[in-house]
Amino acid sequence: MGKILLFVSFLIVLLSAVLGFVNKGKYSEVLAKVSETEDALKAKSTELAAKDKALADATGKVATVTAEKEQIQAQVASATSAAETAKNQVADLTSKVTAAEEATKAKEAELAAANQKLADASTAVEANQTPTSSPDDKAQIEELKTINAKLQGEADTFKSQVAALQKSNEDRAALKMRDGVEGRVLAVNPAWNFVVLNLGDKQGVVNNAELLVKRGRQLVGKVRITSVEPSTSIADIVANSVPSGTVISPGDNVIFQTVEE
Repeated sequence: MGKILLFVSFLIVLLSAVLGFVNKGKYSEVLAKVSETEDALKAKSTELAAKDKALADATGKVATVTAEKEQIQAQVASATSAAETAKNQVADLTSKVTAAEEATKAKEAELAAANQKLADASTAVEANQTPTSSPDDKAQIEELKTINAKLQGEADTFKSQVAALQKSNEDRAALKMRDGVEGRVLAVNPAWNFVVLNLGDKQGVVNNAELLVKRGRQLVGKVRITSVEPSTSIADIVANSVPSGTVISPGDNVIFQTVEE
């Protein structure tokens, strides 16, 4: 009986050892699978983070492209408007030049007639072709001289106006600005690097003209006109023209000065 119990105990111990060995193997296998799963999860997390970043970058690029597209559309619309305004201004200037030239011709004809009348009256008085050389004759001659002087002044004024209008028309056609035109900065957009000026077509501003930006006597930078409206204009800040640590601000003065060659 004792031998049987001893044998049974031996079998139980042996079985326990076998089961322990089997369980240990399964435990190691489970640990390996858990480690493998964790590695796969980390890889997926890294991949997901990369995709999230790529999505964020793509979204940012879409926003940037959309903003650039809107800016280009705005610039096209502004340029179209500026071109239409310039076209109307040129037509208006041409009309004014024509009217001034016609008025000048009329004044010159009137002046020529008055000069002829004065010459005839003077000749008649000098040749004693009138019954008497009365004070009235002399007064009439003086009056004609006064009228002639007035007509000459008016004709000269019209000629000056015609010359000024023609010069303005030529400058506009040649995209030139009058030296010394001054104004100020109304607003600044640092994100898109442009400013709004209180100068426009009425002041003779033209596209691509460069103006100096000053604060008192200090030179702050330069701007280049990109769009012109009747009383305002938009200008890009010229790259590298603003010293480090300085910014163009509303209220700064702008002036156009011809660069001496």
